[in-house]
Amino acid sequence: MEVEVVKSKSKKILKIIGIIFSAIVLIFIGSAIGSSGAKITVHDKKMDITQLDKEVSKLKSEKKALSSGLKEAKDIIAKRDSAQTELNDTEAKLKDKKGALDKELAEGRKEIDKQLADIKGQLADAKSKLDDTNKKLSLATGQLKVASGKPVSLSSGHYTVGKDFKSGRYKATNVGRGSNFVVYDKDGDVVVNTILGNGGIGSGDYVFSCDDGYTVETEAPVKLIPVK
Repeated sequence: MEVEVVKSKSKKILKIIGIIFSAIVLIFIGSAIGSSGAKITVHDKKMDITQLDKEVSKLKSEKKALSSGLKEAKDIIAKRDSAQTELNDTEAKLKDKKGALDKELAEGRKEIDKQLADIKGQLADAKSKLDDTNKKLSLATGQLKVASGKPVSLSSGHYTVGKDFKSGRYKATNVGRGSNFVVYDKDGDVVVNTILGNGGIGSGDYVFSCDDGYTVETEAPVKLIPVK
């Protein structure tokens, strides 16, 4: 749109220049004739020398105004082109920055995944060591003496020590396949968390002590044998 305005103004200036040139030529012709009262026709209007001078001055003023407007339009177009170039450069920089950020995020995710894998490995090692310790404790039950009292058979469920069976020291052994076996103290903190059973399913038997108010949780039938 701005380019069309500039073209239109350029055509108008050329037209005015033509008119001025024609007027000047006519002025010289009129002067040569030497008749101040002679009249000539310009754009279907009859004018004498004085009127022609005024018309020329008017056209010069219009030419000057149009030239100024043309320069202003060119300046606006130049500023627009400069702004467009700056915008293109900014968009290119933003695109590059986004690419760099995406790359950093991807590398960050890889590092986090690696750290999580390491932590999982450490947890697995810790659990394995705990299971080994529980197994060693279970193997030591051969040195335990059976205490007085009958074994306590528990089905899967939750039991309260002092209410469902007496407090004391017991060897927990699975009945059938292995199962999770958990003991909580009076405050609800876990004091035993193991899997009973052999053959790769669990860590074997487990010896523990419990007081009144403790809670025993088992997911399969177990037998509690009193020991000293």
